[in-house]
Amino acid sequence: MNAGARPRPRRLSRALRAVWSRLVAQREDGVPQPDRPPIEKLAADLRRLLWQHDSVTRSVDVAMYAWRLRALEGAITICATQAARSLDVPHPDPPMPGGFIHKPQLRRLLRSLAAAGLVLPPGVGLLAPETRR
Repeated sequence: MNAGARPRPRRLSRALRAVWSRLVAQREDGVPQPDRPPIEKLAADLRRLLWQHDSVTRSVDVAMYAWRLRALEGAITICATQAARSLDVPHPDPPMPGGFIHKPQLRRLLRSLAAAGLVLPPGVGLLAPETRR
């Protein structure tokens, strides 16, 4: 084999299988694996998603507005539900896919998380006090 030649696919696939089997063996060594991300990561993701949601709702560009907003609300719902499970905060099971149908459910969940000690941005639209018109 030349010094600059690339490895043959068969050798590469054997190497990948060997690495994969070592990883699986390490995982099966009895060390418990977390079933969800750490709460710090969930909190950071949730804050980022809330800021994105807030910027979309304040945007004047209406192209793809509804799709983007719906996708963000679904992601916020998933992240908030995972955080609620980690913090043992009671929460309703969101309908799949797309998150909660009614925003008040999502608002209540976010406020419950904040009350449980999760630091969330208070000035964003989903955490702002509801005003009746």
